[in-house]
Amino acid sequence: MTWSSHSLQLWAHLGASVHPLTFSQDDLRARLEQARLLGIEGVVVPMLWRHVAPDMPGQVTEPAAWQGVMRLCHCIADAGLKVIPELHLAAAGMEHDRLLPDWLWGWAGEQLPAGASAERLKYRDRHGIDSNLAVSWWGEELVAPLMGQWLHTFAEQLAPLAEVIPHLQLGVGPQGQWRYPALGGEPWPLFGRAGLDALAQGMLARYGSAADWQEAWQHSQPLASHAALREALLQPGEVARHDVATWLRHGLAAQGGRWLSQAGTIFTGPWQQASLGVRLACHLDASASADYGEPEPWLRAALPASVARERLRIWLTGAGEGLRQVPQLALWQQACEAQGVATMVENVAPLPVDDHPRWEHLIESALYSGDGHGWVWRDLDSVTGGETVAARLRQLVRLRNARGQGELLRRKEFRVMGPLHLKVGNQRQVLSEQEWARFEEEVGVLRRLGVTAISTDIWWGLVEGRQAGCFDWSYYDRLVDLLERQQMRWVPILSFHQAGGNVNDDFTQTIPLWLWGTLLSRHPELASVRELQYVSETGDASMEYVSLWADEFVLPHYRAFMNAFREHYAPRAALMAEINISLGPAGELRYPSYNAHDWGNYPNRGTLQCYSELARADWRAYLEQRYQGIAALNYTFGTQFDGFAQIPLPTADSLFDNKAYLHSAWGRECLGWYHDALMAHGRRVMACALDVFSEDAWLSVPLGIKIPGIHWEISDPDQPRVAEITAGLLRPHPAMGPRNQREYVQLLDALVPAEQRARIVVHFTCLEMQNRPYEGYSQAADLVGWFAEAAHELGIRLMGENALAGELYDAAGWLQMEKALSGTPGFGGLTLLRMQHFFDEDHTPIEQLQRLINKFH
Repeated sequence: MTWSSHSLQLWAHLGASVHPLTFSQDDLRARLEQARLLGIEGVVVPMLWRHVAPDMPGQVTEPAAWQGVMRLCHCIADAGLKVIPELHLAAAGMEHDRLLPDWLWGWAGEQLPAGASAERLKYRDRHGIDSNLAVSWWGEELVAPLMGQWLHTFAEQLAPLAEVIPHLQLGVGPQGQWRYPALGGEPWPLFGRAGLDALAQGMLARYGSAADWQEAWQHSQPLASHAALREALLQPGEVARHDVATWLRHGLAAQGGRWLSQAGTIFTGPWQQASLGVRLACHLDASASADYGEPEPWLRAALPASVARERLRIWLTGAGEGLRQVPQLALWQQACEAQGVATMVENVAPLPVDDHPRWEHLIESALYSGDGHGWVWRDLDSVTGGETVAARLRQLVRLRNARGQGELLRRKEFRVMGPLHLKVGNQRQVLSEQEWARFEEEVGVLRRLGVTAISTDIWWGLVEGRQAGCFDWSYYDRLVDLLERQQMRWVPILSFHQAGGNVNDDFTQTIPLWLWGTLLSRHPELASVRELQYVSETGDASMEYVSLWADEFVLPHYRAFMNAFREHYAPRAALMAEINISLGPAGELRYPSYNAHDWGNYPNRGTLQCYSELARADWRAYLEQRYQGIAALNYTFGTQFDGFAQIPLPTADSLFDNKAYLHSAWGRECLGWYHDALMAHGRRVMACALDVFSEDAWLSVPLGIKIPGIHWEISDPDQPRVAEITAGLLRPHPAMGPRNQREYVQLLDALVPAEQRARIVVHFTCLEMQNRPYEGYSQAADLVGWFAEAAHELGIRLMGENALAGELYDAAGWLQMEKALSGTPGFGGLTLLRMQHFFDEDHTPIEQLQRLINKFH
């Protein structure tokens, strides 16, 4: 990716509401002042031949004919803005007042040589329909002196304003675009007699004789007559098609090149500092292909050697048209850069203020071009469009200087979590076409708002639920097709956990039920399913995620699922903004310490989850490895164990009564092991994911993990930070309390090795919550800040998430998320859950989302 390294310019078209000859100065002054305050630097003013010579050719030399134009230009200059004249040598539009002068065709007809027809001046399609939008290049020599006179007179009349005119734009074709008129979709506008004569001359010059030409085109009759040539063109062979397309391209290139060369001769003296430009129609794929061909060879032939490349500036239309136009526009930018010619990008029509994808394309089209010089924006009429338009323009102004790269990188990313499954939108929980249609409509709305990606759970139990190695991706295939149609990126969550059992879950999907039996049958050392599950201090076992102490058994199945995902979706890798890896219950790196299957009754300290036989064995193995001999352990802790095999896990009560988890060395040892085991699990699964997604197509796709914001019990005077400890997030220490002592620096440093930090994105929840010490000793806002500082210190990319949907309906929750995004250090963006809440009868969520996106874009 190449960034524009110099200051970018922002110019705006005058707009259709301002007629160059009859405008109201007071109204225009107000609009110009507003445009200047918003950062617009120049105004593009259409200069039409018919405005200065409406009735006869000679009017163009009369000073009175230029009074309206001069008054308009002075008004713009007096407002402190640059004037960008666009001199139209063809029709500026389809409206009568924007066409070429009415007298032109009659006058030119009188200048024709004997036997020539007036249709020589016009392009004509195969149906005999003429165009009055432009003079054909094979008849242009008849009116070229008049056009040249118009350009000369313009240079003389506006010379006093030359110092406020940095650029002169030549409209060498319809609507100011260097192209042929579109004649009902016909690619060849040459079916008039003069066009056929010109083509015949070109082919004879190419082949040397009529016979060789006829042979090359493999036509049954000589091509000398109009009838025979027309017949050959209506059913052309491959050679004929290539020859005609090449001839038309060369003719168009030569026509524009002549006018650029003549402009270079005319605009000297006081005009020497003004750049000269033309416009290429990058937004018309079929037309652009037919009129231009390959960009770089066409430009090389079209641009005249008589005009220095550094004086040229080409406007490329199509910015803001969306992803469909990106390749075409980018090709022309590369071609211009190769020729040493500066470019500016231009939107074809005013952009809807609520359509973020199109605005993003407009912005990035200039920023990503190495020789891009800015934007030509349509148009000044939109300046009065309210605060949203003003915010858009201020964004362009921030980006137009050399700091554009850093400014763009500081933009926040907004994502939305999709439904757990689309069928939750149906009361019968049956997926129908209605749910798909509604989902696509809602995705389109969110994309226009500025949401860049939808994250969706890829439920392991849904895809591989029938039997090991049998994958059904059909639901997700359709979902991805839908997202791609809406130009929305995708964040798949490889969900190795179950759906259901957590707050606001409205869908249930177990992990593959065959897994438990398969693992038991393949590993006879396992006595029961409970050994594969988290077993809490209460004796409760959780089925929602395989215990980390069973990683050696289940990790091959995780890898197989990741491999299958990689192979199936390799063609869609570029669509993915991230792949998120589930590391525990609800996809979060934690123990199921506060899930509904255990104590419930939030808020509480949570339950320890380390009482399975595998966990007990790991505890003893940890102690033996750490202390090597039982004597060393007994000496350290004042115990009297005969061997490691008889060391029990401490009971939860013994750990938490009287703050033993802080002040007892034995308690800290146990809970330190508990924390380290969770960190090691996270590293193991992420190392597997990094290995699976290590091929070139995947290296640009970040891998994400989620860490929950356990915000309650932080300031409990009897048990500070206890909920974070039972969840496995923190290693206790004697000074632990309701303030930041870099505990999360220790967590992230242990979890994400330094060499992985460029690829891994960490998501942290509870961004919407305020400090509420009166409610379960919650310090959510403080916790969010502590975590942001930790990630910043270690150079880890950080995204945020709301924990619960309820705060989306309250402005206070949105202000809290805004603070998290605005902070230094702050979060790089948000994932908001869930999608359905933005389409409730209460419009607060979607209105606040729009406000937040506008603020950070």
